[in-house]
Amino acid sequence: IVVFTLEPKQQQELVDAIVSEVERWVRHRPGFVSSNFHLSLDGTKVVNYAQWTTKEAWEGFTQDPESAVLSDKIKRVGVKPDGHSYKVYRAIEAS
Repeated sequence: IVVFTLEPKQQQELVDAIVSEVERWVRHRPGFVSSNFHLSLDGTKVVNYAQWTTKEAWEGFTQDPESAVLSDKIKRVGVKPDGHSYKVYRAIEAS
């Protein structure tokens, strides 16, 4: 889960930059499951909830040279990611 805190005017630019890279190459990486983008209604946050099959698959993504392109696009928007890895504890679905 990666949280970006930004100015409302930057929200669309940031999500467009990240989504373009996920669509271009990230989604083709071995072990990629999904990437879900959440935009705060006040425009000050973008949350990316990405899922990978294994920790090793995620690490492969982070070591791919294309990651530098993604990082550069994020830096150009002028925001810093705050990312952390989690494991699913429990999922509760509607009955």
